[in-house]
Amino acid sequence: MQTTGSDEVIPVGVGRVVRFVRRSDIRYAEACGDYARLYTGAGSHLVRVPLSVLEEAWRDAGFVRIHRSHLVSLAHVDELVVEPGRCTLRVGGTRLTVSRRNTGALRDRLVRRALPRRPHASPPTP
Repeated sequence: MQTTGSDEVIPVGVGRVVRFVRRSDIRYAEACGDYARLYTGAGSHLVRVPLSVLEEAWRDAGFVRIHRSHLVSLAHVDELVVEPGRCTLRVGGTRLTVSRRNTGALRDRLVRRALPRRPHASPPTP
């Protein structure tokens, strides 16, 4: 993996061709054994990197683990649906299940992210 500015470029093999996928284009990643499948708006790519390694490397870039098998880019989340006993995210046209363990923290993080930032209050002047 290579970094260009603040974005990372991931080389993915497609037959005899190597394509370069920007991390910012990745909507979510899915565990496939010791590999991970990266999903973009244009399709998916299998890489020889475990999801746990991507989770650690991409944490500061806005990726969060929502389930043992999925890592999601918060920038690509379109909708959070919380129903009794179940929580899902819509990322593009895909619905992904959020584990019960991750639901509360994820909901809080998405809501905080969406709220406008308030300026710091200045102390009153005498």
